[in-house]
Parts: sequence; C-alpha cells; structure tokens
Amino acid sequence: MIDELYFKDDGKVNITAASVGISKRRWVCATDADIETENYIPIMQKNRFDLIPIVSNTEIKEYFITSNPNDFSNIERHKITFSDTLELTTNIRTVIDNFCSEKRTFYFLTFQKEIAGLITIGNLNCRQVQIYIFQRLCDLERSLGEFLLDSLKQKEIIDWIEQKVNPENENDKYKGILELYNELLSLDLENTITEHFYFVDFFNIFNELKLFEKLGLTKKDWKKFNSINEIRKRIAHPTRSLIDNDNTIDKLSSRLKKMDELIFALHNN
Repeated sequence: MIDELYFKDDGKVNITAASVGISKRRWVCATDADIETENYIPIMQKNRFDLIPIVSNTEIKEYFITSNPNDFSNIERHKITFSDTLELTTNIRTVIDNFCSEKRTFYFLTFQKEIAGLITIGNLNCRQVQIYIFQRLCDLERSLGEFLLDSLKQKEIIDWIEQKVNPENENDKYKGILELYNELLSLDLENTITEHFYFVDFFNIFNELKLFEKLGLTKKDWKKFNSINEIRKRIAHPTRSLIDNDNTIDKLSSRLKKMDELIFALHNN
C-alpha cells in the first residue's frame, strides 16, 4: 500500500530557505585575520555585500553589516540573535512573508540550532523562487479555467471571443485562439476553449461578464486582483528580477497573498 502514496502525490514543488540561500560552506565570510587587518571592508566592497558573517575559531556568532545599503563607509558589527534566524527547512513563502512583515533583508539559516547558512532578499531573484511562483500561477490559471467552464457554456465563451476579434488585423490574438480551437476540433482532438486563453483573458472575461459576482466579490474587490498580472509578466520573462526598486518585497508578498485568496475563492464557490 506504500506505493499508493506516490499515486496520490499532488506534485507540489517544495522550495525551502535552504534551496534559495547559501550554505556556510560556500559563503563569503570574515575571519579573525580579516578583522585584524580590516580586510573585511574591501571584501564587502568587492562583492557588493551589505552583510557578511564572521567566522571566529570555526564559530559563527557575529556578522558585519552596512548602516545603509551599498554604503561601505560605515560598517557595524552585531551579534546574531534568535530573531536573525530561520530554520533552513522553512518554506520559501514563509520566508518571503517574514521579509515583508518583519522589514528584514536577511536571515541566518539554522540546522539543529547551529548556523548552517544565510539567505538575503537578493537571493530571491533566483530560479527556485520563479519555479515556486510559476506553480502557483499554474494552479490559479487552472482554477480560473475550471470555474469559467462551470459558470458558462462553451458557446457563451466562444461568443465573447468572437466579439473581440478585429477582422482588420491578420495577427489578431482572438482570431488565433478561435482558429487553433477549431483546427483541433476538426482533428477530433479533445480540447476546451479556455485552454487557449491568455492569462489576462481570464481576468477580462470575469470583469466584463461580471463573473466575480459568483465569487461574492464586488467590482472594486475584483480590481484588487489585477496586480497578479504584474507578477505573471515577470515570471513570463525569467531574465527579469522579481525584486527591484519598483517591485519590492512588499509587493511580491501582497501579490502572492492575492493569488492564494483568489484560488481559495474559486475552489469554495
């Protein structure tokens, strides 16, 4: 019966703080010799690190940190406290929310109460975090499609698309959706019209046909979910950073919460 567990695996990707952070075996740090010669300053400048751990006699109990980001003229020395730490097995979503709610830029990662690594906000601009968010977007898009098919007849959805077609544009998106759908239909290949939707189309049809009312939402409530499209755009272009001056950790956390809220509403209505 153990094999049955594999058939019931929901395929969720488990991204942890350790998956995103860096191990103490690979990080750049300051040693006792670096402290004596103040060599930790050029080390931080060269790597553009606002924080580096201090390894003294194999013990990790302190760190250097700049008073202001990218300003190496004033570097402070601090002891590592409990609030500076997270278990390395912490789910990446919890890490993101903690960065946001605690207004932090780093955590030391622990394993069996020992410092084992480090994660910073900068580490979130990596493939593993993109994979996590992409999975959530796939869950949302699938849920939107299922709810749409439960709420409308396929003919009604097709009628909505046909009204969007611009006959003067040979490369019209909606024309392409209908052509691909009908081509697969003629080949007797099973497909639903929502399979050919772009992400933004789900939001447009929900908005225009007021399907959000079936979720118990007002038009004002529904507009709040538009910010999800911003994170979708960034995931669609993997070379873009998830976090920068315009796309802050606060926005990332808020958009992920909006995704969870909408998925919950779709599954419970």
